[in-house]
Parts: sequence; C-alpha cells; structure tokens
Amino acid sequence: MRIIIAAGGSGGHIFPAVALAGELEKKGVKNIFFVSSQRRLDRALFAACRYPCFFLSVNPMPRKFNIYRLLIFMMKLFIDTARSIYIVAGTRPKICVGFGGYSSAAIVIAAKMFRVPVILHEQNVFPGKANKILSRFADAIAVSFKESVTFFSRAAKERVVFSGNPLRLEMLTNDKVQSARKLGVSPDVKTVLIMGGSQGCSFLNNTAGDAARLISKTPRTAGDVQFIHLTGKKDYEQIKQFYSENKIPGKVFSFLESIADAYCVSDLAITRSGASAIFELAFYSKAMILVPYPNPKNSQKSNAEYFERAGAAICREEKNFSSEDLARDVLNLLLPGSNLRDMALASGRQSVPDAGKKLAGEVIELARRRKGAAHING
Repeated sequence: MRIIIAAGGSGGHIFPAVALAGELEKKGVKNIFFVSSQRRLDRALFAACRYPCFFLSVNPMPRKFNIYRLLIFMMKLFIDTARSIYIVAGTRPKICVGFGGYSSAAIVIAAKMFRVPVILHEQNVFPGKANKILSRFADAIAVSFKESVTFFSRAAKERVVFSGNPLRLEMLTNDKVQSARKLGVSPDVKTVLIMGGSQGCSFLNNTAGDAARLISKTPRTAGDVQFIHLTGKKDYEQIKQFYSENKIPGKVFSFLESIADAYCVSDLAITRSGASAIFELAFYSKAMILVPYPNPKNSQKSNAEYFERAGAAICREEKNFSSEDLARDVLNLLLPGSNLRDMALASGRQSVPDAGKKLAGEVIELARRRKGAAHING
C-alpha cells in the first residue's frame, strides 16, 4: 500500500503526521510519501525523517480580499496543483491523508482528480480554513476534539470520526530522575516548563522570563521552584543571559530534541495552545497555563478554552497579560492547597494515547473499502 501524507506550515501539522506514519509502518505499510511546504521549518523537521518528501510552495490563503494577493495565491495554487498531479501520478497512492494548512490543498485536489480516496485530520477544536474547504471533497474527516464536528457542514458531519491527535509515542518517557539528570535540573523541586511553540515566542519568553524572576525572589518560594525554558533560536541568548544575571534557578534551551524529558520533569507548563503541545502535555497529565496566539483567525484560543472548560488549564489572553499576572497564577497553583493536582488529573483525561493507532486504522480501512468497491464495480 502506498500512502501520501500532506502536512506543513507548523510543527502542529507535521508532528501528528509523522506520528501517523509510524503507526502505519507498524501495520505493515512500506511506502509512505510526505508532501510539505518549502518553509525552512518544514524542511528542517523533515530532514530528520527517513520518509521521502516533496516540497510545494509557501502559499497561505489570503485572509482579506486583495486582488493582487489573490492572483498570486491562485497562480501558486495552479503551479502546486500541476506539481501535485505529477507527484500523485508518480507515486500511485492508494490513499491521501491531509493534515490541513496550505500544504494540503494542492495534493488533495490532485488526489481527487485521480479518484484517490482522501482522509483529512483536524488537530484543533475549530477547523482551519483549508480543512473546512477540503472537507467537501474528503471521504472521511478525523478530529482531535469531539466538538469539532459541530463546525463542519451538514453533509461533512456524516463523514467525521473521532481519532484524537496522534502522538509521537516513541519519543515519550516516564523516568523523571533520568530526565532531570539529562536536563541538569533536580527531580525533587517543583518545576515549571515554559515554551512558545516550534518557532519560539518573544512575548511568552519575555513575560514568562520576568515572571520566573519574580517567583524566584518571593521569600516563601525561593529555592523551591525551578524552570525549564525553551526559547527558540531568536531569543535564546537574551533569555539565557537574563536567567544568569537574575540567578533564576533552572535551565534555558533554544530547542530540545527530547522534549519528552521536559514534559516528564515538569509540574506545570506555560505554553501556547497548539494542539500537538497540549495533547503531549495531557499525555503526561500536566496542568497548564495556556496563552493562545492572539490572531483572531487562529484556532489556538478555542483549544485553550476547551482545556479550561475541562478543568485542565487556565486560559490567559496575551492582551493586558503581565508578568505579575503570570507570576500570581503560577504561585497560586504551586503553593500548598491549590487545585494543581485536580488540574493535572483533568489534563490526563483529555489524552488519547492511541490516537495514532486509531487514525492509522481509519486510513487503512478507507483504502480497503475503496479497493473492495473498485473490485465490485469492475
């Protein structure tokens, strides 16, 4: 069986796609091809993968009407679709899986031209624009949140299945002492994890960094809290120097190959609310303070609000959110008598550890159904 998986634009699209590929391999699928975008991040993430990958243009859909941008988008889409036709014709897949974002559009269109069945996966509560449009052509739509079904059209709802968000299970670990040793922190001290997504986030780096300074200077917590701060490349030197100058206990990293070590050691996470990050944290039953990306068109806010309603997180919007506010939230959760444990348990209940296996099963079943139908019609 040959399968094309289209994913790109962010780690949130790519990580669950790679997790799916791993589960498909376990089920005996030998030929898996990826389609992504030419963004530097996409190329870097796929450089570490052993799967063959084709790269299309960086071509996000214009959010506002602008005739010039619309013409450029349509021209790039035409070129990418022509390229995708060549890819589909050359690989002859039995099924195409799209993970949303602009990398999925052209390859899904090409797949339908060749009558290749298509399954989409939506990572967020509120479906992205690409998946909402492509859902009209999809044979099945898998979702990470059960309530996502309400945001699809009436016709598409009949094809929605709940799979959860696939996790990279091979990277997960549960040895807290070993993880703490690898990171250079103590396994016996309350640990706050700070991260801003695969590209980093200057607002979160600066706000959380200053909150860490305030917390470390609070007499009743001094020495009782340490931090693991993942900054991304851009802010790494600045934040590392800030921690050093202010003698903030903990470690600063630009990036961690084994992010699972940070998950394993932490008691509380401060992060954006991309689906991959929050479901990975939920696997570890970690309480979260979620600060969604502020663009109103972005789906992170709906993710954060969903986890907050479930009792697994506190949602804080970036607007008017200060380091003092964040320090107060952290202290309220880490001090004795807080509801940190209840939040952690609620977080764990949101996890779907077998999401990758479920989605792989849906992919293979759809391919088999189509193969059976082809035999009957033939």
